[in-house]
Amino acid sequence: MSIVLYYIYRTFNHTRFVELESDGALDSSESWDLESPAQIPNDSSFSSQVRFAREASRSDREQHSRTLGTGGLFVISLKRVESRRKQMDLLANALDLDFTYINATDAQSPGAYGLQRVERIIDRVRWQRNRLDEEDLEGDLVDAGNHPEPSENNPNYILDAFPFKWSQDVLDNLADPLANELGISGSDYWTLDLDRSLSSEGSVEARVWEARHPMPTHWQNQTWRQSQEALVNLAFVKNNLNSEKSQHLTPGGVACADSHIRAIREIIRRKLESAIIFEDDIDIEYSIERIIRHEWPFLPPTWDIVYLGHCWSSTEPFQPFLDPKATYLRKTQHALCLHAHAISLRGAYKLARFLRSPDYAYSRPIDHMIKDLVQMHYLESYTFVPALVVQTKEEESQIKVGEMNSAWKDLSGEWLVDSTKERISMIRLDEDA
Repeated sequence: MSIVLYYIYRTFNHTRFVELESDGALDSSESWDLESPAQIPNDSSFSSQVRFAREASRSDREQHSRTLGTGGLFVISLKRVESRRKQMDLLANALDLDFTYINATDAQSPGAYGLQRVERIIDRVRWQRNRLDEEDLEGDLVDAGNHPEPSENNPNYILDAFPFKWSQDVLDNLADPLANELGISGSDYWTLDLDRSLSSEGSVEARVWEARHPMPTHWQNQTWRQSQEALVNLAFVKNNLNSEKSQHLTPGGVACADSHIRAIREIIRRKLESAIIFEDDIDIEYSIERIIRHEWPFLPPTWDIVYLGHCWSSTEPFQPFLDPKATYLRKTQHALCLHAHAISLRGAYKLARFLRSPDYAYSRPIDHMIKDLVQMHYLESYTFVPALVVQTKEEESQIKVGEMNSAWKDLSGEWLVDSTKERISMIRLDEDA
């Protein structure tokens, strides 16, 4: 027990501990330095000691924030996967945080926020992309001069494989993302009739747009929809021309992207100056509030996105800090995964417009879309190193159904210094004993 309590002390790096009254109340009249684990009181339950250690780790001058100092904490979660919500509730209780759940788009369930929505989006991506494709380069379907040539260095890759342009909506709002309201534009129309069917708003605008932009009727034939011809390739900046390496949009990937887009729109709807979006398969650094409180003042007012968690990241420890006094924040170089990231209101407006630009919308996994926007310098992004939130990868992936997808974790070193889930487990073991 003394080893565990010393670990708590070392993690918080705090030199004072408040004595426990017999009734569990705090007595601020008496305290002492924690020079050794023997000085930690041992006459109360372990769970109580952890709880009061958490309180002691907070600065008396700073008021605890149930939203980590932001406008809100959103958790994207499939409503039918109750086990994950229970785990998130445990984290919320342990850290005294207030989570707002956003029901994720579910590619494995019917309905307007289920498979019907996902199939509509994939149909519209196919419709938008009904032009040159990588496979066309291998046949005689492309007229000379109408398409870029493959790379001289690597004939299996070609730059800008799709005729591409940003929407006028994006270009008109680059200078000042907050100047104009979002309105309806681009890929918003692809699911507008489904959105309107669930609200009290009329769907006339949706029906008019659908009538003006019809899709080929043969696309509704189930035999055709299950054929290779119906598959839609991802559209990365570099496109692989080897058919055996082609990657396609998956219903799970589209559902994930749509869920994040709806969370971003919720930040805009509520006009939150900032918010944090979590996925529901995570573990959180126990001292996250103290760390964020220290680091946040170093962010410039123009920040758009901050990665609290990431994977396959090249934002390495040897890269410079955002500020000499900052101990975690660095400029983002390359980061994937969206299991924990903060977005400013300015960043939310930017993302909403870029992600609905028709040539870009749902063109690849959403973490790649945001990573590309960062690397194209459209988003101002920063990263916590080491990460404050990691994916647990303990359950089956809801994007790649049937896969655990945990190999990256063993290679990337994305581990917490002080796991909240481990603390919860220790408390339960102690109380069971």
